[in-house]
Amino acid sequence: MSLGENVGKIWKLMRDHPTCMMVSRDENGVMRARPMHAIVEEGASELWFYTRLSSGKSDEIGSDGEVCLCFASISETEFVSISGMATLVTDQARIAKNWNTFVDAWFPEGPEGGDAAMIRVEPDHGEYWDGDSSAILAALKMTLASHRDETPDLGENMKVTF
Repeated sequence: MSLGENVGKIWKLMRDHPTCMMVSRDENGVMRARPMHAIVEEGASELWFYTRLSSGKSDEIGSDGEVCLCFASISETEFVSISGMATLVTDQARIAKNWNTFVDAWFPEGPEGGDAAMIRVEPDHGEYWDGDSSAILAALKMTLASHRDETPDLGENMKVTF
C-alpha cells in the first residue's frame, strides 16, 4: 500500500470507530486518559472533540498540547494510535457546526453557554493494526506459530507520518 493509501486507511478506521481514549499530561507530567468521541470529517487533516473549558483536560491541553488518541474495535480487530498536537478552540461557529442532541445532553446550557469548547488535534504520527482474523482463528494462528517457532501473521500493521 502507498503512503497515501495508508493515511487514508487510518482516517477511514477513525471514521468507522470514532470513540477513543485521549491521553494527555497533567500538571505533574502524569499521563491521563479519558474516553472521547472524535468528529472525523471526510477529507479533513484534523480531528475535533467537544470539551468543557472548565475541565481538567482543557487545563492540561492548555499547558501541554501533546496528546495520544487510541481507537479500537475489538470485534473487528482494528486499532489506531494517533500522536499529535491539541489546541483549544472557542470559536462559536466551530462549536455550533457539529452540535446535535447528543452533544446537547452533555452541555444543557447550549453552544453559547460559555463553557463549551472544541479540542482540535492535528496528527503528526499514526499507526494502525488491521487484524484479518476472528479471535478463534487468531488463537489458532498463535498456537501454530508457537509450535513452529514462528511469529504469527495476525494482519496488517503500518506506521505513517502525516
